[in-house]
Amino acid sequence: MQDQVESLRKSEPKVISVLSGKGGVGKSILAVNLALAFQKRNFKILLFDADVGFGSVEILLGTVAPRTLKDFFKSGLKIEDIVYKSPYDVDVISSGIDIEDLLLFNLGDRKKFFDSFSRILRSYDYVIVDFPPGYNENLDKFYLNSDYLIIVTTDEPTSIINTYTLIKVLSVKGVNPEEIFLVLNMVRNMKEGRKVVERLKNVVERFVGVPIRHFFIVREDPVVQKSVERQKPFLLWAEKSQPSLVMLGLREKILKESVEREKEGFLDKIRHLLGIGG
Repeated sequence: MQDQVESLRKSEPKVISVLSGKGGVGKSILAVNLALAFQKRNFKILLFDADVGFGSVEILLGTVAPRTLKDFFKSGLKIEDIVYKSPYDVDVISSGIDIEDLLLFNLGDRKKFFDSFSRILRSYDYVIVDFPPGYNENLDKFYLNSDYLIIVTTDEPTSIINTYTLIKVLSVKGVNPEEIFLVLNMVRNMKEGRKVVERLKNVVERFVGVPIRHFFIVREDPVVQKSVERQKPFLLWAEKSQPSLVMLGLREKILKESVEREKEGFLDKIRHLLGIGG
C-alpha cells in the first residue's frame, strides 16, 4: 500500500471532478467523504470547493474558510494563506467566486495564480473539485482536463434526464467515457436502483454511443443525514455503513485506474485552461 502512495507522489496530482446534472443529489457530501477515503490511505488531498453558491463543503466539514480564492486576487494574499486545514487532515480551498469568473481575470493575474497554485500542488496526490450543479460551457476546459469525472444523480426522473443530458454534452465535447464514474445516490430500493442504472446505461449507449463502465449505487441511509446535522463526515464514524463502503470502493477503483493510466501532466492542463500557454 505504501509503495502505491509513493509511486503516485512521484508524478503530478490527479484531478477528480465531482459533477451533477442538478442540485440536491448529494454531490458535495460525496466529494467530502471521498476526500476522507483517500486521506485514510495516507494520500495528501486538496479539496477545492468551487460550488460557491452553497458552500456545502465547509458546512459538511464543520469549518469556515477564513480566506478564499477571491481574497487571493483582490487582496494580494499568498496562495498558502487561503489554503486551510480541515480538522480531518484534508486541505481545503474555497473559491469565494464563481469558478468561471477565474477566466475573466487578466493574464497577469492568471499567471500569478498558476505560479502559486503549481507550487503548492506538488505536495498533493489528488485534487478533488466540487463543481456547481449543471453544465456550464465556460467550464469546458475544466471538465476536459480532469483525470476523472464523477457524476452524481438520484433515481428521480428529472435527475436522470439531467444526468443523461450532461453525459451527452460531455461526450460531444470530447470527454473520454472511460473517465466517467456514475454514482446513483439516495436509493431506497437497491433492486430498483440497479434497474435504473441499467436503463440509463442502455439509453446512453444507444443514443450517445458511449458505455458507462464504472457505476456505484449508494443506498439511502440515516447516517448521511446525521453526518450533515453533526457536521462530521459519515466515513469517520460509520465506516461499515453502505455509503461508506461505496466511498471506499470508489477510491479503490480510482487508485487502480491511476496506476494503470497516465495522461497529460496536471500543470500543463492548468496552463491550457487558464490560457497561459507553454
